[in-house]
Amino acid sequence: MFFLENLQLKKYCLLKPINPLLKLRFIAILVVFQCMGVSSFAQKKIHEKFDFFFYWGYNRSAFNKSDVHISGNGYDLTFKDVEARDKPTPFSIVDYIKPDNISKPQYNYRMGLYLNDRLSISIGMDHMKYYMITDQNLQIEGYIDPSASEKYQGTYDNSSHEVPWRFMWLHHSDGLNYASVEVEYNYPIWQSMNEKFSWEGMANVGVGMVVPKTYVMILNEGVDNKFHIAGGGPSVKLGTRFSFFKFCYAEIASKNGYVWMPKILVNNDNSAQAKQRFAWTQFYGAVGFNIPLSGKQKNDAQNP
Repeated sequence: MFFLENLQLKKYCLLKPINPLLKLRFIAILVVFQCMGVSSFAQKKIHEKFDFFFYWGYNRSAFNKSDVHISGNGYDLTFKDVEARDKPTPFSIVDYIKPDNISKPQYNYRMGLYLNDRLSISIGMDHMKYYMITDQNLQIEGYIDPSASEKYQGTYDNSSHEVPWRFMWLHHSDGLNYASVEVEYNYPIWQSMNEKFSWEGMANVGVGMVVPKTYVMILNEGVDNKFHIAGGGPSVKLGTRFSFFKFCYAEIASKNGYVWMPKILVNNDNSAQAKQRFAWTQFYGAVGFNIPLSGKQKNDAQNP
């Protein structure tokens, strides 16, 4: 009797349409178990101590408003809440792939060494382009003597003025170069059975100096200044990386930082200087490669 009832129950389950809600629950359970499996499986090492890595990529950047203080012979001015944007190069094979031109767009490069299977240290540079938006209406504080400019002479007491580009304009166009040291933590999320493919999350902190090449127009005089150390600041990053065939990878990340620049050159004889500080954010994509230097076999590697 029990056998017949069980047989009828199986027949009912096979013929009866399954409730969509039950389907979703079943799928959710499978996803949970799959994630548990991935998490457990991903405990294998993806990197070894002294593995070397390098990447090259391109970015888009944004900057918050900032005050620009400029002083020189016969003038001392602060322009408040100045807006700026980046200036990406339109995509083309010639500009982004051809070796002679790959440094023309807003690029990122970095090289480093793993200190263990998850922690690495690296050096590199983020080449951003900072362009002040022209013809802004800005609050200005300071003064201009007639000896510096008859056209713009006067005292400015936090009043709003239209600022044409020949009055004041600057851009760190070649560029806002952030050269930094970073310490990064990589967390393995997934690894294929043959260990040729893997997926990681990554987070890091860094500190660096800003080495811009700044063009400054002030009181109808413009100078494209030389490269110089103008300041520095910290940064943080969150991203993800997909490795394929062990040695190659692609990564995307969001990076944020803050820079103080107390020594921006206004002219090459250093008789005038500018000051500025602002926060920046950046999104980049990059491709790179890993070179194992430890000589250890990754196939037998296990986390401590």
